Amino acid sequence: MAAGGIPRWVWIFTPTVTLGFIGFLFYLSTVPAGNDIDKIIPSLSSGKPTLSTPKSPESRSVQTEESNGVGEYEFYQLLENKKVDVPEVVEYKSTPKGQNKDGKKIIYRLQAGSFNTQQDADRMKASLILNGMDTQVKSADINGKTWFRVYVGPFENRSKMNKAQDKLAEMRIQPMVLKEAIE
Repeated sequence: MAAGGIPRWVWIFTPTVTLGFIGFLFYLSTVPAGNDIDKIIPSLSSGKPTLSTPKSPESRSVQTEESNGVGEYEFYQLLENKKVDVPEVVEYKSTPKGQNKDGKKIIYRLQAGSFNTQQDADRMKASLILNGMDTQVKSADINGKTWFRVYVGPFENRSKMNKAQDKLAEMRIQPMVLKEAIE
């Protein structure tokens, strides 16, 4: 410990960082600005790094008008007599809420699971009924094998379906959303 209770490393570290920062600021003052780099690059190829004297703003504007004159661009003449054909766009027609494109009513169902045995499907159905959900079990033959699917719903709108989906997520069940058109 040095005098006054300040550790010795602070007395060494603080001046070192300060001198490094001042040196960095000095280095930045010697680096040319972005527009000065363009002046240095041609001189670097000749091997003599010299800065040219800055030109007055008036001479710069005259030079740019001469090199970028309107006569050098051809698009003025090319585009003068061109026509752009805009195709006819069919306007978007939204479908009423709860209906598909054909005007049929839509209901939503959630498939909570698919099982090889009726007992497993009934077990999940009982668990879902205890949690206050409307469930059904339907069988499906796929590749000669019978699967028992557990459905939750039907729901007339997405908000009710989302609430049921949240309940299933709390039970660690990831349901599959089914959208069905009814007549």
